[in-house]
Amino acid sequence: MTDIDFYILSAQEPQQRLEFACRLVDKAYRSRCKILVQLSNQAQAEAFDELLWAFRETSFIPHTLLTDLQTENTEENCPVHIAYNDEQKPPHFDVLINLADEIPATFARYKRVLEIVIQQDEVLANTRNHYRFYKERGYPINNIDMRMSD
Repeated sequence: MTDIDFYILSAQEPQQRLEFACRLVDKAYRSRCKILVQLSNQAQAEAFDELLWAFRETSFIPHTLLTDLQTENTEENCPVHIAYNDEQKPPHFDVLINLADEIPATFARYKRVLEIVIQQDEVLANTRNHYRFYKERGYPINNIDMRMSD
């Protein structure tokens, strides 16, 4: 069964949420996991792609941005894919980092789903709904309170 982790930050800015997501991508990549980062739309996905390229000057995280045309024959050897809709079908992955407003229909295919909570009304409302969805279906949920360390 998929494990669900909610990272709770004291941050209030969406940019801080994205930067924390980059840290999670980096950590999972170094653990040799395959990662899908899901966003709500193409503009968000492209912005995250740019942020990941510039995340750390001293490191490189190989990744690819899926496009609407790229639903099959994706780069299967690439460890990190960035997507923005359920039509995009990346190869099998270990970790889903969900930054989208909705939960992807394929979330149960992953070993772990990571949700990042910031103290902004819209994000709080979405992640509360996500929490309720997972809990009602019996998924194991871990709350990781980062407010003291971020």
